[in-house]
Amino acid sequence: MGAKKKHIFKHETNRNAELGLIVSASARIEILEYLDNHQIMNIPMLEQFIPLHKKTLNHHVSLIERCGLIKGYYLGNTYFWSKNEDMLEEWDKIRWSFTT
Repeated sequence: MGAKKKHIFKHETNRNAELGLIVSASARIEILEYLDNHQIMNIPMLEQFIPLHKKTLNHHVSLIERCGLIKGYYLGNTYFWSKNEDMLEEWDKIRWSFTT
């Protein structure tokens, strides 16, 4: 595999590629759709909505979090995620992918 060479592209181009990666998987679109309709989520909540193993869900959620669209926090002993309000513009960019 070659180097990513992100440095030769504009920041906006790289960001659009990151967002494209997020919406390239059906599971991640379902997760975004779930979060768009709910205020918070955790893995057990997602397991009821999306029939995937919790490790698989955690992988997808981690990619979305790394992209910055969601942020995680502890509420008691449970880890939750919510929309990153600072990224609402990016949410609007990708909303077409999961709205009907």
